[in-house]
Amino acid sequence: MGEPRHMRPEYLILRDCQGKGLFGCLVSLVLMGVAIFLAINLGPIYYANYNLEADVKTEVSRAGARFLDNDTIINDILVMAKKNEIKLTKENVSVERFAGQIHIEVRYDVPADFVFFKRNMNFEISASSFIGTL
Repeated sequence: MGEPRHMRPEYLILRDCQGKGLFGCLVSLVLMGVAIFLAINLGPIYYANYNLEADVKTEVSRAGARFLDNDTIINDILVMAKKNEIKLTKENVSVERFAGQIHIEVRYDVPADFVFFKRNMNFEISASSFIGTL
């Protein structure tokens, strides 16, 4: 075995490999699989939250310009949440008016199911706008 590598028979060259490349490849594949699994499970949850946040910001601007009452605002937000497949109740939405502004806060939890455990993802959306037209 002390002879140079190029002079050894081919079957000895293959046997000389220690498998370090194979182990690194397997670790990379496992990590890539975990990343894909997380993206599949968490992607739709965060995408729905992003859409709801944009809708709430639009709604608060519209509510300030059109002088909508609190019940109308809450009902509109509940409709938007249903459109984004988020389960909200009236208790999750708070509307406050002070100093010529409307402040809306939406707090909700979405259960995320991983293979070995379940976790609630907590989201909070805040938006505010001035009352009246500019």
